[in-house]
Formats: sequence, C-alpha cells, structure tokens
Amino acid sequence: MLHPGIRLTVDGGGVVAAPSSPLEGRSAASAFLTEALSAPAALRVEAVNGVAGVVQCVDGHVTGVLGLRSRGRLLVEGWLVVNPDKLMRWRC
Repeated sequence: MLHPGIRLTVDGGGVVAAPSSPLEGRSAASAFLTEALSAPAALRVEAVNGVAGVVQCVDGHVTGVLGLRSRGRLLVEGWLVVNPDKLMRWRC
C-alpha cells in the first residue's frame, strides 16, 4: 500500500521525539509507522483535514494523528502529528 517514494513528515513540536526531516521511501516510512502506531494503542480510521487518516489513542488520550494522501491504491504522503499541543482538539 505504500508507494516506493512515500514521504512521511512527523511533527513532534520539540515536545515529543520525532525525526528532524521527512522520512523518504517505503522502508523508512514503514519502519517508523510500525513502531509509532504499535500496540497497546487503539487505532480509529477517520478523516483528517479532508484526507483519509488514523487517530491513535492510548489510555483514553490521543497520542497521534496520521493524515494520508493516496494516488490510486498507493499511499504517497503522510503527516503524523504527535505534538500534544496540536492534538488537543482530537478525542478518543
């Protein structure tokens, strides 16, 4: 499902550890997302800023919001927000 040239940007806002530059390519994006969205989190598919997305909840708190842009059946770009200051409008 990931395009070979997918670009994943992660926003930790300096509050949560995050890569300082976008992750490029299927291997890098897949490895990061596998770790970032792992159990014991609950994941909910939801529209995120007008695109397909996923909301991650741990212990009743939103810990991440992932927006995805696709081309055909492949995901070409993703934005993962883990900065708690930007997650306050989301609910589990």
